[in-house]
Amino acid sequence: MKKTTKSFAGQMIRVCLFGIVMPLVAIELLFLLGIYGMSRRDIDAKMTRELNKISESMDVLMTSMNVMSWLLMADGTVGQGLYSYFEEEDSVTKGNLLIYLQEQIGHYEVANPSIGNITYIFVPSGEGAPRKINQTSLAYGSLPLDEHILCHKQQVTYYGPHMSDSKVAKYPCLSLTRIYKEGIAHGDVYIYLESGFRYLETIIPSRVEEVNAIFRIEAQGGETQYSTDEEVFPLYKIPEASATGLWNLKKKYKMYELPKEGGWKLQLWVPMGEYYSHIRTLTLNFSLITLMVVGICIIISVQQWRGVYRPFVQFEEYLQLIAESDDVEAGIFRMDIREFDDQFALIEKMKNDIALLLTRIQQEEKRYNELEFKAVSGKMTPHFLHNTLDTLKWFAAEKQEREMVCFITSLNKLLLYNMSKIPETTLGSELEAVNNYIVLQEMKYDLDFHIEAGKYPQLLAADMPRFCLQPLVENAILHSGSDKVQVWIEVELLINGKIAILVKNTGKPLEPERIEAAKRLGKDVSIAGIGLPFVVRMLENRFGDNFEIKAMHMAGGINVVEIRIPFEMGKALESRGDEEDGERRHDKGVHSGG
Repeated sequence: MKKTTKSFAGQMIRVCLFGIVMPLVAIELLFLLGIYGMSRRDIDAKMTRELNKISESMDVLMTSMNVMSWLLMADGTVGQGLYSYFEEEDSVTKGNLLIYLQEQIGHYEVANPSIGNITYIFVPSGEGAPRKINQTSLAYGSLPLDEHILCHKQQVTYYGPHMSDSKVAKYPCLSLTRIYKEGIAHGDVYIYLESGFRYLETIIPSRVEEVNAIFRIEAQGGETQYSTDEEVFPLYKIPEASATGLWNLKKKYKMYELPKEGGWKLQLWVPMGEYYSHIRTLTLNFSLITLMVVGICIIISVQQWRGVYRPFVQFEEYLQLIAESDDVEAGIFRMDIREFDDQFALIEKMKNDIALLLTRIQQEEKRYNELEFKAVSGKMTPHFLHNTLDTLKWFAAEKQEREMVCFITSLNKLLLYNMSKIPETTLGSELEAVNNYIVLQEMKYDLDFHIEAGKYPQLLAADMPRFCLQPLVENAILHSGSDKVQVWIEVELLINGKIAILVKNTGKPLEPERIEAAKRLGKDVSIAGIGLPFVVRMLENRFGDNFEIKAMHMAGGINVVEIRIPFEMGKALESRGDEEDGERRHDKGVHSGG
């Protein structure tokens, strides 16, 4: 039971580790990767929205300024009154026109709070300084500097952001100039207007929330027109002037850019540290939430395991005890769960039925093997006698009578060996029987036969099924296809402890494929009718699957049939003495009869 408890604890650890923790950790890692990517996309979308928001507000402002400048130039009241002002020579009338212009301009400024400091500026020909036409304007009456140019579009020049030209206060603004009429009284007239009082400050952020991004406005020439950090982006300078400077900036900052009509650009430069810190913060927040969910899932899983899976693990442990123990009752405990206890009772009944069935099968198989051996042996004996008598007939006709004693002696030994009722023998006895068989065949064939037993004489005591080598030698002689037959047997001890017995012959090449088919299908390929299938069956009866037999044709015209068997010594040695006594008695009877 202690072993069962330890196994149960190990099973519990494996289930928790591989069934719960590792899958959840893998899911958590995949989720974190997804959250990380989502956080990046979130901050990228936030920066893009911020730029679009600024862009839309500036587009509205610049459009309003453009429309206002066009009205001041083309309107039938203000524009026409200004033209009359330049054409009128009477000073009183001219003064009244100027008052009228100032009143109309005041109406425009009140009606459009996003626009202020509307001023008509006259620039005399030559080097005369610009001067205001409508003196009530709060602007100084000077044109912006060229370095403040943002872009040119639609016959209008935009400036800034730059500090307002107002006499009242200093604040950043956008300004616009549009030429009203050229060549009037030896000079040019421009319409100048700015964004309203501190209006631009409501559009341009002083700091992008959370990431401390630098906001930059780039003029159409590449110069910095506005920057929330003038140390990084000095005003009226081109940061991209050197490749090294641009490369260093892009190493330290992630840039978001929005090109605008007219060639100018809006940019947000987010420090890399702030960028990744924000991403990590978002990821960490999501991770904490998911870890809480994972923890809750683990707690629920453990509770489910305790209530559902644990009985199944115990059931598996008890089944293992049944498999490993002959005494089922000694290793099984009642689980007090009706369903499982019923299954144990059913398993015990099945175990007993299976054991009884296996016993019957083993008995039937043993009886079948015995009957098969007797049938094969009965078939073998008349077959061998037929071949031997045929040889004896040929010998009587061709040879001299003085050699008959040697022939009959070998025949008697071989008959005594082959007709034994004991299926097992030793390798030495099997080789001796082959020698006696060769003595008989030498009367008919021109044989060159020898046995190489190797340098380990103890191998000859190994167990060997009876009558396995003689059919192979017989086939080697009959299949050689030559009058001069060379046959020999080699015995070797292999590294793995098995014995290799090689029956070799010269002559007509054998067909390994045909012999392999005979092994698989049981179809005999021998001339006389007892061959390889019989040998395979005898080896199977003795060694089961622990043997090998194969055939090959080697270089030099040598055919080889190799048998590999385990080096075993058993009851064959016990019956060897009885056989030798029988052979001696038989030889004595033959000699006395002779």
